[in-house]
Amino acid sequence: MTRRLPLLFSAALLAAGQQIVQFKDHVIEENEPGGYAVIVADINHDGKPDVIGVSQQVHKLIWYENPSWTPHTIVDDVAGIVNLAAYDIDGDGVPEIAIESGFAMQQAKSPGLVWLLAHQGDPREPWKMIKIDQYPTAHHIAWADIDGSGHKALIMSPLVGPTNAAPKYEGKTPLFWYRVPKDWSGPWKRETIDDEISGIAHRVRIVQWDTKGKKEQVLLTSFEGAALYTAEGKGDNIKWRKKLIVSGHDSEPAPRLGASDLKIAHLGKKRFLAAVEPWHGNEVVVYTDNGKGGWNRKVIYNQLTEGHEICVGDFNGDGRDEIVAGDRARGKIASAHLFYSSDETGADWRHEELDHLQMSASGCQVADLNGDGRPDIVMIGGATHNIKWYENLGPAKTSGSSR
Repeated sequence: MTRRLPLLFSAALLAAGQQIVQFKDHVIEENEPGGYAVIVADINHDGKPDVIGVSQQVHKLIWYENPSWTPHTIVDDVAGIVNLAAYDIDGDGVPEIAIESGFAMQQAKSPGLVWLLAHQGDPREPWKMIKIDQYPTAHHIAWADIDGSGHKALIMSPLVGPTNAAPKYEGKTPLFWYRVPKDWSGPWKRETIDDEISGIAHRVRIVQWDTKGKKEQVLLTSFEGAALYTAEGKGDNIKWRKKLIVSGHDSEPAPRLGASDLKIAHLGKKRFLAAVEPWHGNEVVVYTDNGKGGWNRKVIYNQLTEGHEICVGDFNGDGRDEIVAGDRARGKIASAHLFYSSDETGADWRHEELDHLQMSASGCQVADLNGDGRPDIVMIGGATHNIKWYENLGPAKTSGSSR
């Protein structure tokens, strides 16, 4: 099923140099209860990006083949899948997939299983499951080339530490990493990046903040805000350096603290940060460089019911990234939102609804799904129980206000 979304733009926007993009939505999956996370990766090595979505309520992992979106089961009968990350360890063109299952926010109810999934010749057939680790509330996962070697390590973030409890979740939370062993069956050695994170740790993002070449860094959003972790040294002598980038939403007590998610983006040559704050919060926030080594914080929208993840992309090709924010609005139907900057200062932003009452996005990704050179948007909805991709049709024409 496809549906043409409304064209939303104004004379003021056009005068300010903003080009509002027309999107056309396509349903990938219409029955994904409690949809939580989504990734885009070429699963069958055909040059087309495929889609995988996960839900704690659906006890199987499915990849959807581009462009027909035919579903293929990777693994079945796996409860509480909460997150995943893809990386081609062996260079055969088909990525291995790390997942976390058995998730709950209460430590005693969360075995926190971490797995590596490997295809067995045909990625359309069931995959092999290899257990990596078990740690209560294992929640977010990512691959990162931490030393610039061209080989990636696995980063794993529990949601909370051993003693954090509702409603404030106060306590210390760890952050871990694993080297990939030559024999994937293990053992996989859990190593600590940090064991002093305050409160909830929510999202791991892999970035190149101030590194060159292949070396990547770990950006973590938590009650502390957003912190950058850089690995220093080689081999068995890896040490981690932590730098707090922004403190996020810090005007209220826990659990309304810090940041839920954060992405690096650009307005022309200028870097800015886009965030959802606080944890599971209501604000879309932009940080611009203050020229003194810090960041100016500006709330550009505060009407999310329950924000979760954020995406960025230059959808209209003007050299300035737009912001996509999902409102998962647990228990009610909400909308996905899109924000356009008026210029390269990041001072003024225009809000548009991307999909009115049809997408309660818990997860989002930006990728060119149809190979037309324009970035598209993929979202998975919790309350709406769906996975969609939004085809970027380019800037809307000025001959009419809607279509």
